[in-house]
Amino acid sequence: MMTSPPTPINGKLVRSVGLWGLTAMVFNGLIGAGIFGLPASLANTSGSWAPLIVVIVGLAMLPIVLVVARLAGRFDGTGGPIEYVDAAFGKTAAFQIGWMQLLSTTASAAANVNLLADYALRGWGPADAGPTVHAAVVLAALSLIFIVNLNRTNGVARTLELLSIAKLGPLLLLILLALPIIAGNGGAVHPATQWSPSEAALLSAYAFTGFEGALTIAGEARDPKHDFPRALVIVFAGVGLVYALLVWAYLATAYVPGAVDKAPLSSAATVLMGAAGAILLLATATLSIFGNVINNMLFLSRRLLALEALGGLPVWLGRVHIGSAVPRNAVIFIMAVLVALSLSGGFAALAILSVASRLVVYLGCIAALPVIERRDGRPASLAGNAAIVAAAATCIALIASSEAKSWLSLIVAALVGAIIFSATRAYRLRAAPATG
Repeated sequence: MMTSPPTPINGKLVRSVGLWGLTAMVFNGLIGAGIFGLPASLANTSGSWAPLIVVIVGLAMLPIVLVVARLAGRFDGTGGPIEYVDAAFGKTAAFQIGWMQLLSTTASAAANVNLLADYALRGWGPADAGPTVHAAVVLAALSLIFIVNLNRTNGVARTLELLSIAKLGPLLLLILLALPIIAGNGGAVHPATQWSPSEAALLSAYAFTGFEGALTIAGEARDPKHDFPRALVIVFAGVGLVYALLVWAYLATAYVPGAVDKAPLSSAATVLMGAAGAILLLATATLSIFGNVINNMLFLSRRLLALEALGGLPVWLGRVHIGSAVPRNAVIFIMAVLVALSLSGGFAALAILSVASRLVVYLGCIAALPVIERRDGRPASLAGNAAIVAAAATCIALIASSEAKSWLSLIVAALVGAIIFSATRAYRLRAAPATG
């Protein structure tokens, strides 16, 4: 089928990513490292109820996805939630949303690079690998991720498509092999080690976050208003089903009440496929985390671009390379930050922001949608308003369940963000006459 050539956007970014590329980005945002440890945590806290809890929580999170999908159908610029909140509430609020995303995603990426090194060394490294070897693997992984992100965005998308297939295939194979056991054991009762359905629900909810990251690159998608809503809803529903079936597969094959299982899917694969299954799942986990960090570096660099466009960051971060249509300065800056945080362990201080900052982003989107729809003269239907209310209720429930210290850290981060935004805008306003 013939496709039109990429279209330059404002002489900078290029619209080159199609539906499958966007789908791969949403998929890699949702499935990173968490799913490979989640089944054991859910089984220990809710036993046989774990798969049902995953489904219920997925349905509770779905209104948030629907709200974000409606916003995605209205905008086509770089930034995603940054652009939505800017349109509804202005640049100051938009910068805070982007700043929170920047901090939490940076912490997540740095933590996952270390986890990637752990998995790689566990499977293929020397038995006595020390901190120096671990650091070398971290640097090698980041270097490869950096090289991938220097490519055109459609090239990064193709890499993510291949990684999506590489990690989804073994997970589906695991589910298929477990189905006969699940069917034969349908009535078996698996007791929880420590009954806590609320903790299981919270763990499930956090596993469903990350879908919003891909929206950042809407400015490089061919038809984001058409493709993003479909990619979000289809991938979210599919991942929810995969999560529930993987938990069920673990319960039916490898769950031992009271046992500590740090690699539950690997345990299930060992039961179903022997030692080869364990190696396959280890490789799958490594590739999954690799894809997730590629995703994060891509989104982080474009987020810097969006924040610079608000006037809140130095101009040089917003420059796009003419030949590759890639914001190389932003990619290099993110690479330097990730190297520093990954090797120093500094990401742990930012990790506490992850949950609270995502909830702020979701609430910002939920609040922005009715404002934008009223302004456009297209108020939501009864069903649309119901989705907004349900999405807000889910966020409030998650806020009530989260730790107070994460919100204190968020307030401190917001103050730092406000200072950066105000100082940079003031400097750029003073410098404008001299450069203009």
